[in-house]
Amino acid sequence: MNNKNSSEKHSDLRLGLSGLATAPIGYLVLLFLPVYLEVVGINLSLTEQQIGWLASTDSVGLALATFIFSMFIKKVNFRQVLVIGVIITVLGNLLSALVNDFILLCIVRSLTGLGEGMIVAVGISAIGMTKNPNRWFGFYTAAIVMVQAIGLVLVPIVYEQFSLLGVFIAMAFFYALPLGVVKLLPSKSDDYKLSIDAEDLVLKQPSKLLNLGLLSLLFFYISIGGVWTYMSLMGTSGGLTLSFVSQALATAMIAGLFGALFFAYIGHHGKNIGLLFISLLLMALPLWGLGDGLTGTRYLIALCVFSFFWSIAGARLFAVISDVDRSGKYISSAQTVVGFGYIIGPICASTLVKGNGYTEVITMGTVLLGLCFVSILPLARFKVNTVI
Repeated sequence: MNNKNSSEKHSDLRLGLSGLATAPIGYLVLLFLPVYLEVVGINLSLTEQQIGWLASTDSVGLALATFIFSMFIKKVNFRQVLVIGVIITVLGNLLSALVNDFILLCIVRSLTGLGEGMIVAVGISAIGMTKNPNRWFGFYTAAIVMVQAIGLVLVPIVYEQFSLLGVFIAMAFFYALPLGVVKLLPSKSDDYKLSIDAEDLVLKQPSKLLNLGLLSLLFFYISIGGVWTYMSLMGTSGGLTLSFVSQALATAMIAGLFGALFFAYIGHHGKNIGLLFISLLLMALPLWGLGDGLTGTRYLIALCVFSFFWSIAGARLFAVISDVDRSGKYISSAQTVVGFGYIIGPICASTLVKGNGYTEVITMGTVLLGLCFVSILPLARFKVNTVI
């Protein structure tokens, strides 16, 4: 019995750590989005509308790749998918370094997104296979914000020293890092199988509620995609320097790290519906402080509060779905939903941007966070009523 428990703990640790070292790297461009778009926009002299469209390009490939992966999750070899994904993303970023045309760059980034999606799908699936996904998604969110903080600091520095060419080469290097954990990943999705027949288990899952959960995730990431795209520009257009904005964004990621670790620490208490409601509310409220008369202190505080509760809400939304999903289908599909959110959000926001401010973008983000809570409530209650 002890040997069995020890083996299960080792397997859980292997799955969790390999996922943590993989999925956050796949989301690299989306994590760096504000400063990445700022430096690309400066280098290629893009309009605010073009920046919104560019923000969606990687997500197109990412959403497609994760969707295909979710359809064939029982058949694909995770390790092979990861290697192919890394090759595509590394080559895509190196090619991006040579492109100066906006349309061509959008095409290259969309193709690069296919590789990003493969990396994300493998990593998230590994985390979803763990015995306590609520806690591991807390650690996953912590890993996300650590990567985010590092990138938000490094991108402006690399850009100043080596121009946009250096930024893309640096990203190519980061995308190669998951190769270091490829042997820790499961080869197949067999770990999803429990002691009863897998297909019977899938039939017993509340499919309608899980689909509502995916819809909630879509609302959440449309909101994030729209607001996050213009977060840097909200600061610089308010009179703050790019250097200060990038440092403020990186500092906010430290707050996000604490939020993620807090969520992982509280464990099962994180399933409290009130905590999710408060987190979504306290994500929305600070956005309204980014308007007229913006100061550096107000910008920094707003970002930190937003980031802290983003980590909690994001981790919980994934965990709500993963707790109920025992097929791997829905948690894998969740990555497709995230991709679509990052496609739709920036495009919608780009149509709302006005010359004198970002009020409409903030309004959109706030409304969507409200819809997110309403949509996830049935699935969250299902879990509370049946398990707790």
